[in-house]
Formats: sequence, C-alpha cells, structure tokens
Amino acid sequence: MIPRLIIAFTSFVSFVLCNNSGNWLVKSGYSPDADKNFIFLSNTSTNEERITSERVSGKFTIYCDGDRLSLSINWGEYANLSTGNVYYYMSNYGLWEEDWSMAKNGEISYAPDPLLLLMQLTTTDSLAIGIRPKYLNEIRYYFNISGLSDIINSNQDIFGEYSQIINEVFRDSNKTSGKVNLNNILSDYISKEIDLRSLRVKLFDNDKFVFRPIWYESKLEASHNISAGDKNIIYYNRWLKKKGTLFTHEDIRVTRMFVKAPKIIPYKDITDVEIKGNIVSGYRLHINNRYLTSISRTEKEMIEQLKKFIINRIVYSKTS
Repeated sequence: MIPRLIIAFTSFVSFVLCNNSGNWLVKSGYSPDADKNFIFLSNTSTNEERITSERVSGKFTIYCDGDRLSLSINWGEYANLSTGNVYYYMSNYGLWEEDWSMAKNGEISYAPDPLLLLMQLTTTDSLAIGIRPKYLNEIRYYFNISGLSDIINSNQDIFGEYSQIINEVFRDSNKTSGKVNLNNILSDYISKEIDLRSLRVKLFDNDKFVFRPIWYESKLEASHNISAGDKNIIYYNRWLKKKGTLFTHEDIRVTRMFVKAPKIIPYKDITDVEIKGNIVSGYRLHINNRYLTSISRTEKEMIEQLKKFIINRIVYSKTS
C-alpha cells in the first residue's frame, strides 16, 4: 500500500510546474481532487510590516482551476476573526473598502468579488492594500503586480474556462498588449460590476434583497420568464419567490399576484425613473411616469442607491 501511495504522490508532483514571471511565482499543474488543471500565482509585497516582534512581508495569491477563482492576501500574522475590514487602492479606480472573509487562523483574507478584482488588477501595475484588525495597528502592503495580464493571456485555457469575459477580452493578444487597451476593453464590464458592488454593500443589511448567485433561481425561471442562461443580478421579495421584482443585466421583471405573465421593461426603453413614498408607507418605483412596483422595509438611502443603479444600467444599455 505504501509504495502505491508514493507512486501516486510522485505522479501528482510531476504535474506541478514552477516558474517565475517578473514579480510573480507561477505554479501550474493538475489537481486529482478537482479533476482540473490549475494555476497558482504568488506575489510578495515590496514592503514589510512589524506586526508582533519581527518584520514580515505580505503574500498576495491567485488560484484558478476553471471552476473556482480565489484571490487572497496573507497578512503574515493574525489579523481578524471571520471577516476583516480591508481597503485597497489602484490608480485607475481609487480607494475601496469592504469586508473580506477570513481563514480560520485569522491570517488570510479572501476577496468577495474575485473576478472583478482580477480584471481591475490586469489594467494596473501596482496595488496598495491594508486591513484594520481589532485591537491591533493596521497592516498595509504594497505589491508590484506588473505582468499579470501576460500570465492570464498565456493561461487562457484555465482562466477562460472560469469566465467568459476572460475569453472575450484575451482572445486577441494584440488588443490586450497595453494597459490602456485593456482598460478600454474592460471599462464597460468593470463599471457595471463596481456599480453592482456598491449597491450590494448599501443593501447588505436588507434581507428582502438577494444578490447573485440566487440559490432558488430555478423557481424564478417559470415565474419571471427567464432561462438558465440569463444573467440575473438582484431579486426583491426573497420570501415570496413567485411574486417579486427581478433585476437582470438587460431588464426589470415584475410579477404580481393574480397575474401570470411578468411585466418586462428593458433598460434601453427607460426614459424616466422616479421614487415616490416614504419609509413608513413604503416606496413606489415609477418607470416612464408609470407605477411599476413597491419596495417596503427599505431606507431612503437604499432606495436612492437602487435608483442610481437603474439609471446607470440605462446609460450602459445605450452605450454598449
């Protein structure tokens, strides 16, 4: 039995290749557990932080096997429990702050929107990222991430299997040869995802909204006339799965009691968005000067963020 285990282990190791690409350590190979080829990227911070008694560097890592994409940072020491308040800065996108989930040991944080962050990183050469631990001084690291787009371009078979956007963007290496080109190509996707992220953060405490992935999405297929391939973003009225408001990438779909067919309004056909009502009686969403749906138990600033989201979708629909 032991010789067989040794042979199996040796076979697995033989499929792992390591090489350096600029500031990145690149490992690729085959994972028997996932039955997939994988790629693992690691980048060491250009600075060190004194966390306890010694100075340590941060580690930024990217893992993809076609089914799963993970972006994480190892702070080098305990940073927080369950979730950590992480902030980061990229020259093209400014400063952003949000909660990242933490590993059990409290030393590693995982990005909640890995694909969005990955696409943003391909358009810049540097990343400044920090965390504000409880009862400890904040930890901040700087990374030289140049060359990332070239690595993704060379491993489209893995990254492209995870996301269609990577396939579409990196299909022609001539178009993605420069940061400006990449930024222009990805601007529409990144703008939409940043907009959606802002809305999700604003509505985080409102349990009547559910964001993708919608775990009961199959039940919405019949009630809202959608197919499994439709890109659904937000559903309002999560406790009544057959009667509610669904926001997709292309339109707004509303189902009402005693009405079988949903009302569908494409963003490109919307000319006016108005919110009426108050937090006590509930807010009413009017589209093109007509009542569309009601949203209750929602604060005014949340409603305003939803209105901003719809307006931005209208703009995207007319420019894409």
